[in-house]
Amino acid sequence: MAPPLPTATPVPPGQRSYYTALLRDLQLRAETSALGAAVEISWQPPLAEPHLRLRILRRERRFPGPSRRGLVPLVASTDDLGDGVLIYDGDTFAADLDETRDERLEVGRRETLRRYRLIGTPRDRRLVQTVTTDFAADGSVAQRVRRFIDHDLEPGTIYYYTAYVGPLGAFNRATQAAALATGGYGHRLFLQLPNIDRRLDTELPTAGTVALADEGKGQLERFLENVDRHADMLKGLIDGLRDLHAVRRADSRVLPLLAHLLGWQLKDYLDEDGQRNELRFASELYRSVGTFPSVVALINRLTGWDAKVREFARSVVVSFDTTRVERIASGQMVYLDGSLAPTAAYAAWLDGVTQSEPAAPHFTGRTLPPGPPGTVNTADGDAMFALRTRAFDDPNAYTYDCGKPDGAGGYAPDNDTWYNRQTVGVFIVPLSEQEVFTIAEEWERVQQILTSFLPAQVRMVFVLDPGLTVEDPYDATQEVTEVEVAVGEDAQGEAYGEGLDAGADTIPQWRWFVTNRLGDKTVNVSNVDTSARTWHTGLSQGL
Repeated sequence: MAPPLPTATPVPPGQRSYYTALLRDLQLRAETSALGAAVEISWQPPLAEPHLRLRILRRERRFPGPSRRGLVPLVASTDDLGDGVLIYDGDTFAADLDETRDERLEVGRRETLRRYRLIGTPRDRRLVQTVTTDFAADGSVAQRVRRFIDHDLEPGTIYYYTAYVGPLGAFNRATQAAALATGGYGHRLFLQLPNIDRRLDTELPTAGTVALADEGKGQLERFLENVDRHADMLKGLIDGLRDLHAVRRADSRVLPLLAHLLGWQLKDYLDEDGQRNELRFASELYRSVGTFPSVVALINRLTGWDAKVREFARSVVVSFDTTRVERIASGQMVYLDGSLAPTAAYAAWLDGVTQSEPAAPHFTGRTLPPGPPGTVNTADGDAMFALRTRAFDDPNAYTYDCGKPDGAGGYAPDNDTWYNRQTVGVFIVPLSEQEVFTIAEEWERVQQILTSFLPAQVRMVFVLDPGLTVEDPYDATQEVTEVEVAVGEDAQGEAYGEGLDAGADTIPQWRWFVTNRLGDKTVNVSNVDTSARTWHTGLSQGL
């Protein structure tokens, strides 16, 4: 059955155009960082609202936000805001150290704010955010770009981000981005320089202006380490190419391209995990295209119905072909029309359920075509019942059914045109709560989908399982109530005869025959002797 679509609340109509433009102009980006196993996320907040709240969530394999749909802005639900790891919240973000640098542009200037957090022991600074602001010649803000660096990631893993914007937490596809995290590969270009160059690299940085690990390095070494980091990043990106065809690890943005290579149309209502699963098993499904198991599986998945498929070509009367009667290895004579099947005992032995091979016969099947050739056996009650009800297991043979004349010299097949070589029947067992007209509408939808998975000449007819009455299960514990009423009390004393012994009395060879009348109580004695005339406590009267 098709999975239900997650519930999502669109942004109110009065704010829809505002949020559509806002999310589009936000230009959220995620890029591989050269700082190691990290990803840089950048966005451009609106100039009129520089402090607009932004929350960013992270996940692996798919984007956060299960109710995401296209470019329509949605209001984030509780499930959306909890679907991932919160890495940034503009209202609560704080830094331990800020640095500001200015640089001249051809027109105007650029101000860069670098924000650091202190980590580790001893305390060392780590760059976590940069805010780049471009000013025009008149001093007005021309552009502002914020960057947040997501550190401590797993190298070789693609991370997916969703940004929730404003007080509503609005989001759509435009607020989603993904990037590959790379790691260090130990490139040390500085060590490959001549020894004289390394010895003369003595200009050390001012304490507190760089990370602790760089305070003892010269200017040339620190410059070449930037080249090393970018070389590591490029090697990580190259290594990531091996996952382009790995459905489980490939970037979700290439899933539509993989589907196109397979000739598969991805379902947009599925999230990335669902789409990966479809691509993973697409080749398996293609192997079974046009076979009965695939048709049954598709119907069950699309509707939840139990289904059986029958090929009506086997019910079309033909001349008896004696060459199709053959002797198989077990010595049986069978008619090779597709009815040959292993017996239950032989199938269990083939599957390894039983240890010993059963005795022949090993197979069951017909020795003649279905039904007497060219006729319907009217003396066969089961065959006549199947004929009347059009049952799935109808054994009769019929003449070729072309359909109804269309008035132009041809024939128009309808849902009652069964017995020909191109028609297969789908006998279904619907869900109990579905009405007949609902089933018919659902079948029209399923039929359109199934045509993509069947040979061009095959047509399908829809059949409710004949004689089937779908009822809700009967639950006696819920639908049956027992009422107990006291109608009176009967107290009687017990009178015991004389000579009552404490032990049980047994009479060998004596048997009681008790009917529903007390006077008919008798004693049957097989051998008449004196024991038949003695008194016993188990008898209420003598003989």
